[in-house]
Amino acid sequence: MNINRFKPGNFSRPHFHPNDRYIMVLKGTWWVGTDTKFDQNATVPMPAGTFVTHFGKQVHFDGAKDEEVEVLTMGEGPATSTPAEQK
Repeated sequence: MNINRFKPGNFSRPHFHPNDRYIMVLKGTWWVGTDTKFDQNATVPMPAGTFVTHFGKQVHFDGAKDEEVEVLTMGEGPATSTPAEQK
């Protein structure tokens, strides 16, 4: 288990993980996109209380727009992240 904190304006770039990850939004609105090209405007809001599954090997990016966000992440190891951004 890990608590990730995102400051306003902080986003990951497209990436994937080898295994499923289960995420609960604890604070704020977490924004998630599912493309190999980063586009903050194409993200979907996940408000506090939302439960999200990131399936293994599925590309995504995520972060915070206007407020601080905290998410609780759980899943099978290893917790590696592989970049997948399309240039």
